[in-house]
Amino acid sequence: MGIKDKALAFGKRFKLDSHHAIERFGVFFGVFALTGVVVIGGSGASALKANSDSLSHTALYTQQFTTSKTSLKGDVDGVYTNEQGSKALVMMHFPANAPISYSAADYQAFLLGSDKNLNSQTVKTSGIRGSFYVFGSTGYVGVLLDADRPFAEQVLNLTVRANAELSHDERKQDKGRADELAGDASFDKYDQWRVFFNPGAEETTEIPALDAVNFDPAQAYYDIVLRKEEETTRQELDHKLIAMRANLAQIQAYTSDLETTKVDGVFLRPPSVPEAIADDAVTGSSASESQDGVATLALETEHTVPGGFDFDWRGGNVYDGYLDDLVPSGQSYVEFLTKKRAEGSDGVSQQISNMQWILSDGSNLRSDYQSSDVTMRPLTNVMNNLSQAYQGYAKTKSEYQSDLLLGLLRLDVKLRDVQSNSSVRDDSGVLTTLY
Repeated sequence: MGIKDKALAFGKRFKLDSHHAIERFGVFFGVFALTGVVVIGGSGASALKANSDSLSHTALYTQQFTTSKTSLKGDVDGVYTNEQGSKALVMMHFPANAPISYSAADYQAFLLGSDKNLNSQTVKTSGIRGSFYVFGSTGYVGVLLDADRPFAEQVLNLTVRANAELSHDERKQDKGRADELAGDASFDKYDQWRVFFNPGAEETTEIPALDAVNFDPAQAYYDIVLRKEEETTRQELDHKLIAMRANLAQIQAYTSDLETTKVDGVFLRPPSVPEAIADDAVTGSSASESQDGVATLALETEHTVPGGFDFDWRGGNVYDGYLDDLVPSGQSYVEFLTKKRAEGSDGVSQQISNMQWILSDGSNLRSDYQSSDVTMRPLTNVMNNLSQAYQGYAKTKSEYQSDLLLGLLRLDVKLRDVQSNSSVRDDSGVLTTLY
């Protein structure tokens, strides 16, 4: 039996038959390639460039997909491999609120080889075992392929079928759409999508999770999704520390101006600063300032803003977790975060606005003089500059402690969801491969 006959028999057996439309799709593919837009098998995928890209480089040909019956849209994050190149994870995700099944038992996959014209071929890599993962309630799903040897350079056609439909698209389907041209009648009968990828290409991304003896979905989710989000948050934290340091430098400079700025021998005395920010300091160096390029900036404070946090984020990471060190004994992290959200305001901004600005002669600059008094303008400018510097610092500190540090903890919570609620299907029926 030839390759074509094998492909046809494979398709008929698993209801993936093309009814000879692969040839028709080759014609339409040539047309779509001129515009750079190709939709395949209900997947909604664009950027299939196998005719022009070298097999040795391109790992992923499908960036997006749409499920064929429920019309749920999703993205393909990438193709990830181990150092040896014998394991490959195709990571995909739906929007977090998409009505999909969170049980891996409700999915199965079919794997075929393809040539550069997307004609079906047998799979060249031998001994492929498959498993399907649902990463908690995050919307992420993945197909893990584990082969006997490194994957050959070959475009693979992966069809994922969702056997549980949790939504329904009542819109009339256009029979002239590209997935009909692709010829798979199974896309009308089953809710499924298709991804074209090349796990043997150079552009796959190696991740530590695939080099581990046992695959940990939480580690893979961290490697692929959370690590990038964590790095972005860390950069923002560093930027806030630099901004706070600048605010404190302004405060110091404007405080010095109080002694040197006088009107007819009268000067402003230093105001009473709110306790929540009075003794704060930013220590260490930024990455650009340090000899090794490693930032060491840190906020030294005795006061944490309501709803905020104060912990050594630089010395830890989301994968190892932060919450275990923050949550009081006998309290769950859910209770801890709920109580944090319920904390009120410390009113620092209002306290700064109400600071008393007393002159060296005992008078009050705010209450004893008009704001339009030109003679007192030099002192008024110093007062306004210092007040704005305090307000700027208080605002930036609040963003640092209550927004960005909370953002790191939210990533910790996402990882806990994956750790607790991930599911896997790894039985012999999860993956059917055309050899």
